[in-house]
Amino acid sequence: MEKVHGVREVPEIREVPGVLILTATAIEAVLLQSSRVSVVLSGIGAVNTAYALTQYLATQPRPSLVIQTGIAGAYVPAGVAVGSVVLADTEIYGDLGVMTTSGWRPAEEIGIPIVEARGTHPPRFNYFPLDPDLVARASAVGGSRIARTGPFLTLSQVTGVRTLGDELHERFGALCESMEGAAAAHVCALHDVPFLEVRGISNLIEDRNRPAWRIKEAAEAAQTVALRLAENL
Repeated sequence: MEKVHGVREVPEIREVPGVLILTATAIEAVLLQSSRVSVVLSGIGAVNTAYALTQYLATQPRPSLVIQTGIAGAYVPAGVAVGSVVLADTEIYGDLGVMTTSGWRPAEEIGIPIVEARGTHPPRFNYFPLDPDLVARASAVGGSRIARTGPFLTLSQVTGVRTLGDELHERFGALCESMEGAAAAHVCALHDVPFLEVRGISNLIEDRNRPAWRIKEAAEAAQTVALRLAENL
Protein backbone atom coordinates (compact mmCIF):
# COMPACT_ATOMS: atom_id res chain seq x y z
CA MET A 1 0.00 0.00 0.00
CA GLU A 2 1.36 3.38 -1.00
CA LYS A 3 1.32 6.27 1.45
CA VAL A 4 0.06 9.52 -0.04
CA HIS A 5 1.24 12.26 2.33
CA GLY A 6 -0.86 11.22 5.29
CA VAL A 7 -4.06 10.63 3.33
CA ARG A 8 -5.82 7.58 4.67
CA GLU A 9 -5.91 4.85 2.04
CA VAL A 10 -7.07 1.29 1.60
CA PRO A 11 -4.78 -1.39 0.13
CA GLU A 12 -4.47 -1.18 -3.61
CA ILE A 13 -3.36 -3.42 -6.47
CA ARG A 14 -2.56 -1.43 -9.59
CA GLU A 15 -4.01 -3.71 -12.27
CA VAL A 16 -6.48 -1.12 -13.59
CA PRO A 17 -3.94 1.48 -14.69
CA GLY A 18 -4.80 5.13 -14.34
CA VAL A 19 -8.13 4.86 -12.54
CA LEU A 20 -8.54 6.35 -9.07
CA ILE A 21 -11.57 5.78 -6.87
CA LEU A 22 -12.09 8.48 -4.27
CA THR A 23 -14.36 7.99 -1.29
CA ALA A 24 -14.84 9.67 2.08
CA THR A 25 -15.10 6.92 4.69
CA ALA A 26 -14.05 3.34 5.36
CA ILE A 27 -17.61 2.00 5.18
CA GLU A 28 -17.83 3.40 1.66
CA ALA A 29 -14.69 1.47 0.67
CA VAL A 30 -15.21 -2.03 2.10
CA LEU A 31 -15.58 -3.69 -1.30
CA LEU A 32 -12.73 -1.64 -2.78
CA GLN A 33 -10.06 -2.96 -0.42
CA SER A 34 -9.22 -6.02 -2.48
CA SER A 35 -9.98 -4.42 -5.83
CA ARG A 36 -7.60 -3.85 -8.71
CA VAL A 37 -8.08 -0.07 -8.55
CA SER A 38 -6.17 2.67 -6.71
CA VAL A 39 -8.28 4.00 -3.85
CA VAL A 40 -7.98 7.07 -1.65
CA LEU A 41 -10.06 7.72 1.47
CA SER A 42 -10.31 11.47 1.90
CA GLY A 43 -12.40 11.99 5.01
CA ILE A 44 -15.74 13.76 4.80
CA GLY A 45 -16.39 17.18 3.37
CA ALA A 46 -15.17 19.40 0.56
CA VAL A 47 -11.88 20.48 2.15
CA ASN A 48 -10.73 16.94 2.97
CA THR A 49 -11.72 15.81 -0.51
CA ALA A 50 -9.91 18.63 -2.27
CA TYR A 51 -6.81 18.13 -0.12
CA ALA A 52 -6.64 14.36 -0.59
CA LEU A 53 -7.19 14.51 -4.33
CA THR A 54 -4.71 17.36 -4.80
CA GLN A 55 -2.07 15.46 -2.82
CA TYR A 56 -2.64 12.41 -4.97
CA LEU A 57 -2.37 14.39 -8.21
CA ALA A 58 0.80 16.08 -6.97
CA THR A 59 2.60 12.87 -6.03
CA GLN A 60 1.28 10.09 -8.27
CA PRO A 61 1.06 9.53 -12.04
CA ARG A 62 -1.84 11.46 -13.53
CA PRO A 63 -4.97 9.25 -13.50
CA SER A 64 -6.96 8.73 -16.67
CA LEU A 65 -10.17 8.87 -14.63
CA VAL A 66 -11.27 9.79 -11.11
CA ILE A 67 -14.46 8.19 -9.78
CA GLN A 68 -16.03 9.56 -6.61
CA THR A 69 -18.27 7.09 -4.84
CA GLY A 70 -20.17 6.82 -1.59
CA ILE A 71 -23.64 7.32 -0.18
CA ALA A 72 -26.08 10.17 -0.69
CA GLY A 73 -29.49 11.37 0.39
CA ALA A 74 -32.09 11.68 -2.37
CA TYR A 75 -34.55 14.56 -2.61
CA VAL A 76 -38.08 13.27 -2.26
CA PRO A 77 -39.44 15.09 -5.36
CA ALA A 78 -36.69 13.50 -7.47
CA GLY A 79 -38.37 10.11 -7.05
CA VAL A 80 -35.19 8.11 -6.47
CA ALA A 81 -35.56 5.00 -4.33
CA VAL A 82 -33.45 4.17 -1.30
CA GLY A 83 -30.89 1.52 -2.26
CA SER A 84 -30.60 2.61 -5.87
CA VAL A 85 -27.46 3.96 -7.55
CA VAL A 86 -27.34 7.27 -9.38
CA LEU A 87 -24.79 8.80 -11.76
CA ALA A 88 -23.91 12.50 -11.87
CA ASP A 89 -24.00 14.53 -15.07
CA THR A 90 -23.37 17.84 -13.24
CA GLU A 91 -21.78 18.70 -9.89
CA ILE A 92 -23.14 21.71 -8.00
CA TYR A 93 -21.97 23.65 -4.97
CA GLY A 94 -25.24 24.18 -3.13
CA ASP A 95 -24.14 26.68 -0.49
CA LEU A 96 -21.76 28.84 -2.52
CA GLY A 97 -23.43 32.15 -3.27
CA VAL A 98 -25.07 35.18 -1.71
CA MET A 99 -28.07 35.42 0.60
CA THR A 100 -30.04 38.55 -0.27
CA THR A 101 -33.22 40.15 1.00
CA SER A 102 -35.02 38.52 -1.92
CA GLY A 103 -33.50 35.10 -1.27
CA TRP A 104 -30.47 33.03 -2.21
CA ARG A 105 -28.47 33.93 -5.29
CA PRO A 106 -25.73 31.84 -6.95
CA ALA A 107 -22.02 32.65 -6.99
CA GLU A 108 -22.36 34.67 -10.23
CA GLU A 109 -23.79 37.37 -7.95
CA ILE A 110 -20.29 37.83 -6.53
CA GLY A 111 -18.89 38.18 -10.04
CA ILE A 112 -15.69 36.21 -9.45
CA PRO A 113 -15.57 32.65 -10.84
CA ILE A 114 -14.03 29.90 -8.73
CA VAL A 115 -12.44 28.51 -11.92
CA GLU A 116 -11.48 30.98 -14.64
CA ALA A 117 -12.37 30.35 -18.29
CA ARG A 118 -9.92 28.00 -20.01
CA GLY A 119 -9.86 27.42 -23.74
CA THR A 120 -13.36 26.32 -24.71
CA HIS A 121 -14.43 25.92 -21.08
CA PRO A 122 -16.46 28.83 -19.68
CA PRO A 123 -15.82 30.20 -16.19
CA ARG A 124 -17.19 28.01 -13.40
CA PHE A 125 -19.25 29.25 -10.50
CA ASN A 126 -21.62 26.81 -8.79
CA TYR A 127 -21.89 24.32 -11.64
CA PHE A 128 -19.40 21.78 -12.97
CA PRO A 129 -20.95 19.95 -15.94
CA LEU A 130 -19.28 16.59 -16.52
CA ASP A 131 -18.12 15.35 -19.91
CA PRO A 132 -21.38 14.24 -21.57
CA ASP A 133 -19.68 11.56 -23.68
CA LEU A 134 -17.98 10.08 -20.62
CA VAL A 135 -21.26 10.16 -18.67
CA ALA A 136 -23.08 8.47 -21.56
CA ARG A 137 -20.44 5.73 -21.71
CA ALA A 138 -20.63 5.25 -17.95
CA SER A 139 -24.40 5.00 -18.13
CA ALA A 140 -24.13 2.34 -20.82
CA VAL A 141 -21.55 0.36 -18.82
CA GLY A 142 -23.60 0.63 -15.63
CA GLY A 143 -26.78 -0.39 -17.44
CA SER A 144 -29.68 -1.31 -15.19
CA ARG A 145 -27.48 -0.95 -12.10
CA ILE A 146 -27.79 2.83 -12.54
CA ALA A 147 -31.30 4.00 -11.75
CA ARG A 148 -30.97 7.65 -12.80
CA THR A 149 -28.51 10.17 -14.20
CA GLY A 150 -28.69 13.84 -13.24
CA PRO A 151 -27.27 16.72 -11.18
CA PHE A 152 -25.72 16.10 -7.74
CA LEU A 153 -25.60 18.76 -5.04
CA THR A 154 -22.71 19.26 -2.60
CA LEU A 155 -23.37 20.89 0.77
CA SER A 156 -21.40 21.44 3.97
CA GLN A 157 -24.30 20.14 6.04
CA VAL A 158 -26.67 17.19 5.87
CA THR A 159 -30.20 18.35 5.13
CA GLY A 160 -32.50 16.87 7.77
CA VAL A 161 -35.65 18.89 7.11
CA ARG A 162 -38.06 17.83 4.37
CA THR A 163 -39.19 21.37 3.49
CA LEU A 164 -35.59 22.54 3.04
CA GLY A 165 -34.77 19.48 0.94
CA ASP A 166 -37.74 20.17 -1.32
CA GLU A 167 -36.59 23.79 -1.64
CA LEU A 168 -33.08 22.71 -2.63
CA HIS A 169 -34.47 20.31 -5.21
CA GLU A 170 -36.64 23.06 -6.68
CA ARG A 171 -33.68 25.46 -6.78
CA PHE A 172 -31.14 23.12 -8.38
CA GLY A 173 -33.06 20.18 -9.85
CA ALA A 174 -30.62 17.81 -8.17
CA LEU A 175 -31.27 14.13 -7.61
CA CYS A 176 -29.32 13.89 -4.37
CA GLU A 177 -26.87 15.56 -2.01
CA SER A 178 -23.52 14.69 -0.50
CA MET A 179 -20.60 16.59 1.05
CA GLU A 180 -17.80 15.89 -1.46
CA GLY A 181 -18.70 15.61 -5.15
CA ALA A 182 -18.40 19.21 -6.35
CA ALA A 183 -15.04 19.59 -4.61
CA ALA A 184 -13.64 16.57 -6.45
CA ALA A 185 -15.09 17.82 -9.75
CA HIS A 186 -13.58 21.25 -9.01
CA VAL A 187 -10.07 19.83 -8.49
CA CYS A 188 -10.39 17.61 -11.56
CA ALA A 189 -11.45 20.62 -13.63
CA LEU A 190 -8.36 22.53 -12.46
CA HIS A 191 -6.14 19.61 -13.49
CA ASP A 192 -8.07 18.58 -16.64
CA VAL A 193 -8.68 15.08 -15.29
CA PRO A 194 -11.86 13.22 -16.35
CA PHE A 195 -14.30 12.78 -13.48
CA LEU A 196 -17.38 10.71 -12.68
CA GLU A 197 -19.45 10.24 -9.54
CA VAL A 198 -21.75 7.39 -8.55
CA ARG A 199 -23.69 7.35 -5.29
CA GLY A 200 -25.87 4.82 -3.53
CA ILE A 201 -29.01 6.30 -2.00
CA SER A 202 -28.97 5.61 1.73
CA ASN A 203 -31.94 7.79 2.68
CA LEU A 204 -34.50 10.29 1.51
CA ILE A 205 -34.15 13.97 2.41
CA GLU A 206 -36.99 14.18 4.87
CA ASP A 207 -37.30 15.16 8.52
CA ARG A 208 -34.23 13.46 9.95
CA ASN A 209 -34.80 9.79 10.76
CA ARG A 210 -31.35 8.32 11.11
CA PRO A 211 -32.46 4.77 12.07
CA ALA A 212 -34.19 4.48 8.68
CA TRP A 213 -30.99 5.05 6.72
CA ARG A 214 -29.54 2.10 4.77
CA ILE A 215 -25.87 3.08 4.75
CA LYS A 216 -24.24 -0.33 4.31
CA GLU A 217 -26.54 -1.39 1.47
CA ALA A 218 -26.20 1.93 -0.35
CA ALA A 219 -22.41 2.00 0.05
CA GLU A 220 -22.06 -1.54 -1.31
CA ALA A 221 -24.31 -0.82 -4.29
CA ALA A 222 -22.32 2.29 -5.17
CA GLN A 223 -18.97 0.49 -4.86
CA THR A 224 -20.16 -2.31 -7.12
CA VAL A 225 -21.04 0.16 -9.85
CA ALA A 226 -17.87 2.22 -9.33
CA LEU A 227 -15.73 -0.88 -9.79
CA ARG A 228 -17.65 -1.86 -12.88
CA LEU A 229 -17.01 1.57 -14.37
CA ALA A 230 -13.33 1.50 -13.39
CA GLU A 231 -12.80 -1.85 -15.05
CA ASN A 232 -14.78 -1.19 -18.24
CA LEU A 233 -14.36 2.43 -19.23
